[in-house]
Amino acid sequence: MLGFAIIDRQPAADATAVWVISRTGNTSVNNTNAVVISHEDPRYDIKVHALTAGRSIVLTTGTEPPISVADAIHLDVFDDLIQQTATHQDLICTAIANYNTRNRKDLVIPGFPPVPALAPPQEDEPQYRALALANYVAQAWAAWLFTDEQRHRRTVAPKTGETPWIMPEELNGPTIVAFPDEFVGLVRPDPVA
Repeated sequence: MLGFAIIDRQPAADATAVWVISRTGNTSVNNTNAVVISHEDPRYDIKVHALTAGRSIVLTTGTEPPISVADAIHLDVFDDLIQQTATHQDLICTAIANYNTRNRKDLVIPGFPPVPALAPPQEDEPQYRALALANYVAQAWAAWLFTDEQRHRRTVAPKTGETPWIMPEELNGPTIVAFPDEFVGLVRPDPVA
């Protein structure tokens, strides 16, 4: 999956805003494109699909899907991601504390980013509503990636290369995971064709 496409298409509006979010590094997520498309545009459906293809579509509150969208998601899905991230953080911190106790070490518990919060849009326009939700989605995704990177950093002992190291077997893994397993089934990308 390439990332997310945030869509705002309110019933009374004359344009649709599509805000695109992509993973731009191991733990970084950014807004990578934004387009406002007039509902009068004869290539409206083609342009919207060009922006959503390969991405999971997220609809702002009150949005009517502009095209045939079977698997669009809403804000509440990211509330679940934030909860899953907090649970993951707790497991990582517990694993580090247990390692410290067993090995008489004093390893530092990582600091995690603050819990993302949805800010109100600057103005009641499609692009501002889409941007507000896009920023929230990007923060939620980046918080997960940062959290899993903290787990990943503690899976292989740097001096010996042994694994598992600090993380127990159930948290051991060779890569930073893009999303928690429970979240993956909810974020299906819009088909490319």
